[in-house]
Amino acid sequence: MQIIVSRSRIAGTLPHYIYRALVPAEGVAAERRALAGTVAGPKSAGRFACIRIAPLLAPARYFVMNHVERTMLASRIGAVGRRIEWLIIRTIFPEMTAASVPIVFQLDHDPGDACVWTDIEDLVDTFDRFEPDLAILTAFDLGLRQGDGRQVA
Repeated sequence: MQIIVSRSRIAGTLPHYIYRALVPAEGVAAERRALAGTVAGPKSAGRFACIRIAPLLAPARYFVMNHVERTMLASRIGAVGRRIEWLIIRTIFPEMTAASVPIVFQLDHDPGDACVWTDIEDLVDTFDRFEPDLAILTAFDLGLRQGDGRQVA
């Protein structure tokens, strides 16, 4: 599965950046796209439809649960999704040194906007596999290897 990882500068005097890891919607089955919803991809890559990590990871049972059960599972899916997103971003952009992906990250230098396409293991319906080992999960476990087949957009 392809994934796009971006670093986008926020206008202003200090170098503030937003880091994101998204999956292009065209590479995901229509049924999952309908359940997961889409967001606009990074402007530097063309603003096409993308899917966030957490809805991809969610097990199929999540989408048919009643509201109470779904709410209880949602925070766990979100935690796994945030950890995976952080692992991906830190592998591609090692300057992002926060312990988790922040909404906005300030750097002491200005590397500029960047957008990287790379391959990763298929993340659809993988929550049950990744959650038990969340504390020891690595980018390598996701099939992401630094420098393998990366393309800058």
